Amino acid sequence: MGKLWQRITYYRHRSELWALALAKWAPCLAMRPIGFIVCFWWVVAPSLIVFPIVRLLENLGKLGELMLALFSIPALVVLGFALPWFSGWYDIAVGLMLGRFTAASAKEKALTESIHAYRTRAI
Repeated sequence: MGKLWQRITYYRHRSELWALALAKWAPCLAMRPIGFIVCFWWVVAPSLIVFPIVRLLENLGKLGELMLALFSIPALVVLGFALPWFSGWYDIAVGLMLGRFTAASAKEKALTESIHAYRTRAI
């Protein structure tokens, strides 16, 4: 499971780096690529796992409803922990739109180092 999570993180970082480069190329439209990547990693990708589970639990009647209610508590906690990640990307996009590139450059450097570290471990 650890290697799978590392690979997912690697692809997430690559896509974030791509979105950041595109946002730096066209700062007035910075919200578009960054928003697309954020929506992909927090809406589209998890839905491939979440929707089948929800469909299966819906068929269990009251027990399924209880299990869905219990699963929603950890899901809200995860979203609470992800809030700084969301707001960090939002701050970077707004900064780019206002002409400030320092946060974007720092994030780009961090993503590049993370990608490089993954590639050196994988080899």
